[in-house]
Amino acid sequence: MSHFSSRPDSVRDPRPVDLAGRPDLAAALDAVNRDLAATLPEAGPMRLMWMPSDDEDLPDQYHAALPDGRRHGGMEGPDAAGLAEAAQETVQAVLWQVWPVCLEHRTGVHADVGADERAVWWCRAGAGHELCEVGELAQTLPGKQRRALRRKERRREG
Repeated sequence: MSHFSSRPDSVRDPRPVDLAGRPDLAAALDAVNRDLAATLPEAGPMRLMWMPSDDEDLPDQYHAALPDGRRHGGMEGPDAAGLAEAAQETVQAVLWQVWPVCLEHRTGVHADVGADERAVWWCRAGAGHELCEVGELAQTLPGKQRRALRRKERRREG
C-alpha cells in the first residue's frame, strides 16, 4: 500500500469491464476496434478498462487500453463517442500516431456526437464535415485498400 492511498495498490489496478451487462459499450468497443483493424491494424484491438476511485467524491475512471494494457487519459461514465475519443488519445499518446485521419484533408479527425446522437468521426478542416460513423472508417479508404481489407476479412471468416 502506498502512503498516498487508503486502499491497497492491487485495488487501484485497472480491471477489464464486464461487457456482458453493457451491450451499448460492447457495441461501441466493437465499432472502435473495426476502425482500428481497418486503418491501424498493428495497434491491435482496444480493451475497456475500469479503475475504481479511491476517493468517494471522485468518479471511477474508464480507459481504452491497448492489448498490452498501455493506456492514456480516462473518462467518466463511458459512451460511444467518449470511448472513441479515449481510444484516439491512447493511440496518440502511447503509439505517437495521429489516428484516425481524414484522407481528403490529410489531418486528424475527432470523435463527436452527430446530430442524430450517433458517435461520429468529425473533420474540422475547412468548414468541417462528418467523415463517417465510428466503426465505418473502412468505407473512407481508397478502393484498392477497401477491397484488400474485404478480402482479408473473407479469408478470416472462411
